[in-house]
Amino acid sequence: MNQITRIMNRAIKYSALFFFLLQFSFAQLSDLDTRCLWIVRESMYNEKMINSALVYAYQSGYNIVFIQVRGRGYAFYNSDIVPKHPKIATEFDPLDYAVTLGHALGIEVHAWMNSYILWSSKTPPENPEHLYHTQKGWTEANIHGKMDSQIKLSEPQSPQWEGVYLSPTHPEVNPYLLSVYSEIINSYNIDGIHLDYIRFQDEVYGYNKSGMAVFENIYDINPRDIVRGIISPRFGWSQEFVDSMYVAWDKFRRDAVTELVRNIYHEVHKPGHNIKLSAAVKPNIIDAKYRWYQEWDKWVQKGIIDFVVPMNYFKEIRDFNNSVQIMKSNLAQDELEMVVIGVSTYNQDAQSAADKILLARLNGFKGVSIFSWDSHKNNLDWFQPINDALGHPTFD
Repeated sequence: MNQITRIMNRAIKYSALFFFLLQFSFAQLSDLDTRCLWIVRESMYNEKMINSALVYAYQSGYNIVFIQVRGRGYAFYNSDIVPKHPKIATEFDPLDYAVTLGHALGIEVHAWMNSYILWSSKTPPENPEHLYHTQKGWTEANIHGKMDSQIKLSEPQSPQWEGVYLSPTHPEVNPYLLSVYSEIINSYNIDGIHLDYIRFQDEVYGYNKSGMAVFENIYDINPRDIVRGIISPRFGWSQEFVDSMYVAWDKFRRDAVTELVRNIYHEVHKPGHNIKLSAAVKPNIIDAKYRWYQEWDKWVQKGIIDFVVPMNYFKEIRDFNNSVQIMKSNLAQDELEMVVIGVSTYNQDAQSAADKILLARLNGFKGVSIFSWDSHKNNLDWFQPINDALGHPTFD
C-alpha cells in the first residue's frame, strides 16, 4: 500500500480531509527540498538548550532552522545597537554558537528576527536602554491617535492587540531596523535573515504623527481626515478624488513595509554575501495586503525576497486548504516555488498537522516549515507523524 493510499484511507475517517484529498487521488506527493524548523528564543538562552534543538533538527532531517535572535526588542547575539536579553550570560553569544553548531551538522542557520513588534509583556522592559524607553515617539498609533507607548501594559487589552509596535511610516524606524539587520549580516556567518512581524498590527493602525506628516507633505491631506469622512463629496471633494485618497493611504502603508524588505534584500545580496532573505507572512494573500499591509505577493513577483513562509496555522483543514488555493490562484508557478508552507504544532494534534503537510505536498509545494520545536520539545515522540509526513529520514 503506497503512501497516498494510506492517506486516503485515513482521510475517509475525517470527511473534510477526504473531501479535499479526493481531488488529488491520482496525484503524487512532491519531494520536499526545503524542511524548516522554527526555534523560539526561549530555547536560545544557553549552550545546552541550543544543543538540544539543533541536534533534534539534524536527527529529524531538517535542512534549515530559523533561530529567533531578535525578540521583543532584545538581542540574542552581541550587538552595539540592540540591548542583550537579560537572561543571557554576558560572555555568551547564542547566535554565534548556533551558527557554528548548525554548520557542523550541515544545517543552514537563518537569523529569525522580529521586525516591527517591540514589546508585549504586561510589565515594561527592565533595561532602560530598550527602545521602548528611549524612542517612544517611534511607536505606532491607532485611528484615534493613541500611541502604543501610551498604553498601560498592566491593564487588560483587546484580544486583537498583539503588543507595542514600531511605526513603519515613521521616517526613522526603517533606517534603524535596517541598521539592526545590517549589523548581523556583516558580523555573523549566517545563511539567512528570516523576518517576522514585517507588517502592521492591523488596519486601524498607521497614525503615528510623524508618519502621517510624510503622507500629508505629499498629498496635502491628513490621513485621519480620509477615514473620518471629512474628505468626502459632502464637503466638496469629488468621489473620484476621495476614492484615490483611500487608495493612496493604503498604498502608503504597504509601501513603507515593502521599502524595508527591499532594502534588506539589497543588503543581504551585496557582493561577498551568500545570504537568503525570507519572511513569515500572513497566509491569505488578500487579507495580508488589505488588513496588515503586507504585500508579500508583490515581494515575490518583484524578486525582492528569496522565499516566503505563509503561516498557515489553521486548525481546520478546510481553512488551511482555502489559503493554499488562494496562493495557487494568485501566483505563477515560478512564484509558487518561492513559497514554503508553514504548519503549526501548538494548536492541533500531530496527525492533523501531518495531514496538512501531506496536503501541501499534494498541491506541489516543495517546502514546509514547522512551528515550532518548542511546542513539544519535552515530548519528542509527539513529532513522529510529522516526520513521517515530511518524508525525510530520522537518524539515531
